[in-house]
Amino acid sequence: MISVVCDGWWEQDGYGRQPMQNLRLQFDGNSVQGQGCDVVGAFTLRGTVDGAVVTLTKQYIGAHAVSYIGTFDGEGTYRGRWAILGFGGDWMIQVKSADGELTEILPA
Repeated sequence: MISVVCDGWWEQDGYGRQPMQNLRLQFDGNSVQGQGCDVVGAFTLRGTVDGAVVTLTKQYIGAHAVSYIGTFDGEGTYRGRWAILGFGGDWMIQVKSADGELTEILPA
């Protein structure tokens, strides 16, 4: 299992770009799970990275879930579109090491 610190954000019309804070992900084979917080609240992330295809569910604690679908560039950046109830926007997660340097994470 690989555990990493990440930077990330999501965008929505009228709200602009919103950072994800304290974002940490764990990779085990092609499974990914993690946690963080943003302007909406604390959340967990669960999903898969299958080659270049990323499928995540962001579950806000005690609240709603958001679907995150996107791609992996093979060099530590995940990006795509999020969606819930007809709303959506762009998102990006960039994997960092504990010391803040970019780290290449390749799914098994």
